[in-house]
Amino acid sequence: MARGLIAPVAAVGPPPEGICGPRTRIVCSWVYDLTGGDATAAAVADWLLGRPIAIGAVLLAGWALRWLIRRLVGRGVNRILAQAPVLRRATTSAAQASADGHLPWDEARRSERARAVATAVSSTLSALVWVVTVIAAAGILGLDVGPILASAGLAGVAIAFGAQSLIRDLLAGVFILLEDHFAIGDEVDLGDGVGVVERMTLRETVLRDLDGTVWHVRNGEINRVGNHSQVWSAAMLDITVAHGTDLAAARALLTAVATEVAATAPFDQEVLEPPEVLGVEALSADGVTLRLLVKTLAGRQFGLQRALLEGIADSFRSHGVDLGARELAVRVRRTAPVPPAD
Repeated sequence: MARGLIAPVAAVGPPPEGICGPRTRIVCSWVYDLTGGDATAAAVADWLLGRPIAIGAVLLAGWALRWLIRRLVGRGVNRILAQAPVLRRATTSAAQASADGHLPWDEARRSERARAVATAVSSTLSALVWVVTVIAAAGILGLDVGPILASAGLAGVAIAFGAQSLIRDLLAGVFILLEDHFAIGDEVDLGDGVGVVERMTLRETVLRDLDGTVWHVRNGEINRVGNHSQVWSAAMLDITVAHGTDLAAARALLTAVATEVAATAPFDQEVLEPPEVLGVEALSADGVTLRLLVKTLAGRQFGLQRALLEGIADSFRSHGVDLGARELAVRVRRTAPVPPAD
């Protein structure tokens, strides 16, 4: 009797085809052997335990891979984009510079670029991971993924043909961020639109013009970018004085006015180099044109230009320097009077 109690159960062999799932045979085979060849119990165990456990493992692996991709992409993008700007002002005060030597606006710019690029790349890779995860889960359920993949391929080709402009816009947006063409707050000239960048997405750039007009420019349509707010700018003025003006005195006045304006707040914290009168830029019927150049922080040139023009007008008026003006010469031809006819 004791021998019968401990007698081992005879192996019943592998379960028949179609009882266990294609990738979940462990639980199904174990229940089939445990029940002495009960195919129904093995199939129920496969659907209630084997396949849910396998699908859960696949989903967990997909989630872990997505989390790892986001961490690695974030760190990699931050490391790549954490480059010092091309030109940094050597005389930046301690109040303007941060602890690592970068300007605060530059830190914000790099942080924004890194966040946008990391979001775009990680979202694309995450979508790819979840597509593979869903296909693996469908295989566990016993679905034939071949037709699904073929249909997805055909749908992808159709979408690619129908959304070429959208794909071009997205790719252009990624390269704009990677190559730092412009950022939010920059004043740019995109050809079709000129203004301050208010919003950027991978598909479009939103500008606001000086008169308040909002321009929506698709990134794929941007062929050239003129950025007035990157690294440094220059306030360049062409001042035309009348013919016969003492040019040396006029140049000295321009230098004195520019130096005085650059030394006043807030321009004393924005001007990068001493003002320079480059010399005679043009000679015309209106007068002699002198060019003044003052290098300043990016985006600060317009307020400086207005202050310089006001100071130059006051200085020239007080020193008796006449601005150039167009002169019109009228020649009158005198003819002898015609005698009256008899």
